[in-house]
Amino acid sequence: MRRPNCQGPVKTIVCPTKHKCMNTQSFSNVNYVHPTHTTITDYHTVQNTHFYPQTTSWQQVVNQTNVFGGQTWPQGQGQGVQPFQQPRNRFNFL
Repeated sequence: MRRPNCQGPVKTIVCPTKHKCMNTQSFSNVNYVHPTHTTITDYHTVQNTHFYPQTTSWQQVVNQTNVFGGQTWPQGQGQGVQPFQQPRNRFNFL
């Protein structure tokens, strides 16, 4: 005979886990700062102009000499002494 719709305990079998890989993507922003420094150098040239003015002056040197006409005698002395006389020559007719 058959049993009426009766089922026995159900046996459960767990199979090995099937491994699946899924890939996802995400984006992020990374800021890179590259600093630059500029030095501006101003080169200034001072041009020195030199002038050499030239002046000329004239001078005249005058020399003076004193020529005495002979020996002088005090008053009343030296009587009888002849005064100095220049010798006569062809240009001196005195």
